[in-house]
Amino acid sequence: MHTRADRNLRGVVAKRLETQQLTIMEWLALGAVSEGSKTGLSMSEIASKLSVTLPQVTALVTGLSDRKLTKQKVLASDHRSRQVSATLKGKRLLSKLETAVSKDVRLLTKDIPEDYLRSYKLVIQQLSEQKD
Repeated sequence: MHTRADRNLRGVVAKRLETQQLTIMEWLALGAVSEGSKTGLSMSEIASKLSVTLPQVTALVTGLSDRKLTKQKVLASDHRSRQVSATLKGKRLLSKLETAVSKDVRLLTKDIPEDYLRSYKLVIQQLSEQKD
């Protein structure tokens, strides 16, 4: 049951992201970087947050940087390391998408009784606040 609900929600999200030519993984990476510190996240930190390999992160970040949604800074202390942060354009797109996705999810859940939705929202809030 949970996996079916997850697929339905991911379908709604993916459809919305297609309007901006973003994949779910790119969206997740942009979100992770956006929530990181002001100095950005290392590639390893992004990989850990997304549970993917460094080569996958490199591909994601390269694509996002090419679209000017993220920027990369080479560390002076270690030229092999890069810090990734969201650009203003990336933060604005993320905010716009989160608003649109919320509306899309409301449409998906319009036939669910309000008391069920209140309980669901409490569970989702708790899950969103958990640290990795």
